[in-house]
Amino acid sequence: MSSWKWLPSFIFLVCLINLVSIVKSQFPTQIFFFYECQNNGNYTSNSPYKTNLDNLLSSVSTNINTNNGFYNKSIGENSDRVNLIALCRADLQPSQCRDYVKNATAEILKRCPNQKQAILWHEFCMVRYSNEAIFGTLANSPMKPAYSVENVTNTDVFYRELDVLLNSLHDHAAFNSLPKKFAAATRGVNDPKYPKIYAFEQCTPDITSVECGECLTKSAQQIRECCNGARGVRILRPSCYLRFETDPFYNETMVESPKRSMPPPAAQPAPQRDGRSSGSTYPHWNLGLFLFSLFNFIA
Repeated sequence: MSSWKWLPSFIFLVCLINLVSIVKSQFPTQIFFFYECQNNGNYTSNSPYKTNLDNLLSSVSTNINTNNGFYNKSIGENSDRVNLIALCRADLQPSQCRDYVKNATAEILKRCPNQKQAILWHEFCMVRYSNEAIFGTLANSPMKPAYSVENVTNTDVFYRELDVLLNSLHDHAAFNSLPKKFAAATRGVNDPKYPKIYAFEQCTPDITSVECGECLTKSAQQIRECCNGARGVRILRPSCYLRFETDPFYNETMVESPKRSMPPPAAQPAPQRDGRSSGSTYPHWNLGLFLFSLFNFIA
């Protein structure tokens, strides 16, 4: 009988893991991928700039536009003026947007406690503030790439189909999706292990359609430079966001298909090539999110 003493503990652990999964699915997952505290001056804890920044950040979640998930506002004068932009991923429900951006506005203060200029990319939103004017201005930097550590089976075949998909999304996001400026779609690939690509592109609504197209073009070009061969990539910029995966990651019920038709996928494979520059990596995405959420909850 002594050999079974561990059984109650094992059953409890299994039940706890299931409970954590259920509970965590009901609340926003606090995953923060990247942030940058930019070198554009500092503020002190009792300064007017700090007061203005706190007021701005606290107003985002309740005032963000539920039609396009975008918010911009400025408070203060001269050197104490704070300018802020926030953007939720376009496939979110309004309540989700408010919850996620609330998490992000709290986190950016922790990550950049006294910088006058900072940006944070959350899993589902972006928050950015500055002591310089940022609304209506295209910003391609800072740029942050991230890619999966897993490779596709045949890089040439997969990335050829990816190019077709991203070209279609590019036009729709930039010119045919006002006011949200986003597009998402899937495309089949002649790859036995990863037969489908899911891609998503979005720009901040304050830039022009031409500027949106320019930002997305730069991001698409960056994929080959940083992450060639990866089965999932994110290119993060202040003015636009590009991501593709081999697993579903966006809410397809909130997505309008691009109007530009795409040719059928190529049937014949080609020789493979692979090459990557520096960038941040991530494991299988859904598993990574789950494990982070589990440990974060238990802690």
